[in-house]
Amino acid sequence: MPESQLQEVLSCTNLPSLPAVAVQLLELTSDPDVAMSDIAKLVQQDQALAAKVLKTVNSSFYGLSTPCGSIDRAMGYLGLNTVKSLVLGFSLVETTKGAGNDGFDIDAHWRRAIIGATGSRAVAKIVGGIDPEEAFTAALFQDMGMLAAFSALKEEYTDAINETPHRVLCSKESDTFGFDHTQAGNELAKKWKLPEEICEAIRCHHNPEISEPKHEALARVVSIGTILSDAMDEKTAKSAIRKIERVTCDWYAKKAPNVGELLEEVAETSKTLAKMFDQEIGHIADTADLLAQAQEKGIEHQVSLQREAEELARQAHIDGLTQIANRKRFDAELDRVYADFNREQTEFGVLFFDADKFKSVNDTYGHAAGDAVLVELAKRTVDTVGDRGLVCRYGGEEFAVVMQNASLDECAELAEVVRATIADKMFDLSKVDGVPDELPVTVSIGVSTANAGSPARLAGAEQIVQEADECVYAAKASGRNNVKVWGRYSKEEVESTSASSSAPAPAEPVTPAPVSEMKAPAPTLTPVIPQSKKGAKNQGRILLVEDDSLAATLVISLIKRRSNVDIQWVKSGTKACVLLESGKYSDGHDLDLILCDYSLPGCNGHEVLRVAKGVVGLSDVPFYMLTGNTDVDMKDESLRLGASLFIHKDEFCADVNKWLGEVLKMFATGAKAA
Repeated sequence: MPESQLQEVLSCTNLPSLPAVAVQLLELTSDPDVAMSDIAKLVQQDQALAAKVLKTVNSSFYGLSTPCGSIDRAMGYLGLNTVKSLVLGFSLVETTKGAGNDGFDIDAHWRRAIIGATGSRAVAKIVGGIDPEEAFTAALFQDMGMLAAFSALKEEYTDAINETPHRVLCSKESDTFGFDHTQAGNELAKKWKLPEEICEAIRCHHNPEISEPKHEALARVVSIGTILSDAMDEKTAKSAIRKIERVTCDWYAKKAPNVGELLEEVAETSKTLAKMFDQEIGHIADTADLLAQAQEKGIEHQVSLQREAEELARQAHIDGLTQIANRKRFDAELDRVYADFNREQTEFGVLFFDADKFKSVNDTYGHAAGDAVLVELAKRTVDTVGDRGLVCRYGGEEFAVVMQNASLDECAELAEVVRATIADKMFDLSKVDGVPDELPVTVSIGVSTANAGSPARLAGAEQIVQEADECVYAAKASGRNNVKVWGRYSKEEVESTSASSSAPAPAEPVTPAPVSEMKAPAPTLTPVIPQSKKGAKNQGRILLVEDDSLAATLVISLIKRRSNVDIQWVKSGTKACVLLESGKYSDGHDLDLILCDYSLPGCNGHEVLRVAKGVVGLSDVPFYMLTGNTDVDMKDESLRLGASLFIHKDEFCADVNKWLGEVLKMFATGAKAA
């Protein structure tokens, strides 16, 4: 609705108007130098109004110890604002006469106005800094915009707001008419020449945060009065009482009123004021019952919040796909068992494994099939491990098991059972569209424990993980689908197995070698020069893995300018892994060199390096890691994983001969490199 509809409402001839005495009172009180006698004389001109004011002043609502017999004395006892608020209040009653006969729920209106006014006055007295009578007047007038809207729109308005809770009334009015009762009330108050602070409180009583800073304190008090009206209604008491507790605590801190005492005071004074105003406000429930219901609601809410927090905490440690413990939970468990080991020498171990050639599952059958494999892999592992350890998804297709109070033999034995359980039965993929119903899946498992050698070797819990991870690489180098235990295999054993036919049966444990023999040899910075291949004379073959087309073109042109070299270029790390594992590189010919960027789509350079070193026939092929990154840790990790060189792209392109050296010479002549 356009804003013009609000103007249409405000220009309606049926709009309520203040009695003459109220208008004159507002004019008089706008003058700061007005004489009290002039105001008393004005009020006493309307004898019926004066009688109502004096009756109210002498009621328990104000609690005067000495009866007051005149308006001027009432102003002397209670102040000008008290008499002014009562005159305006009784004038508003006069203005609303007859509204109920036309279909407007005048009783509900006055119930809200009187409870809100008494509540706002009570809160103002408690928190201080605000004139209680000003708060009383503003709260009485807060919903008069509803009267204005009804006067202009009649049944159209009442039908639209029927059964709408007051707390969401503004939203419903705005959606239907393009304005709400706070806007209409503010404009009507201006038309009646009510004080600026009253107009602002009317405009902002549902949202005091939008008020002018100088009027925010009054708007807040009137807002609390509005909520107190809901708190006295059994249908809305629970949430309203909790809201009062929250906002008073936020706004007033230590000055916040006791909500129970506030409710009792408002219940009693509202009944008294309703009689003075000759209005029906209906039944007000026992405040003790209302508080009990709110407390029960609060307990339910707290329990609900606690359950939500517990569930969120659980989810924070659970892998979304497999529903087993995630990396965060693994790290926490590893820290715990390592602390126990340091404190009480309690043994612990880690089983580390991943699915063999898992990337080919994703690339060949899609990620839905890959996800199904991971879920089944997790299930079989959990069923096998049981309560002997915590099974975690470490990341991607990598899984880990943390075992406490377990010896090296016990960890190795469980690892073999896990391996066999996974390998012995095909994985069911019948629920995944477009893939075979069954798929063989195997894992390579690495095992290390705190007592796999000298406990003094441990620099931290993560060292156990690194050792188990290295054992995984050894297991893959031995043909996959087997278990390697830290301290129970040697470098020579792995190399011997790699040279033999693929996929041997799981290796039997060998006599433990000294720990010093088990550690990976320190990486060398000397380039590994490939041997010439049969049938490769005058034609070297390089696999270039680089996603940057400009960089790849530059590298290819520099190399080809210096030698007769066949270069196969792929842009994706994932595709490179598939090519290497499947043997579909260089048209089936052997490779002489792999040049690989680190930052790649899909798998990064380290993943490509792991795959290359795990494929029979490629483990000795030089692997140059090309990167624009100068991170020292990345370089160390690349060399540890088996990279021959870690080269910055700028240095490589500046002098290709320096880095390819004898390799390029060999490509040109076919001679055996030195």
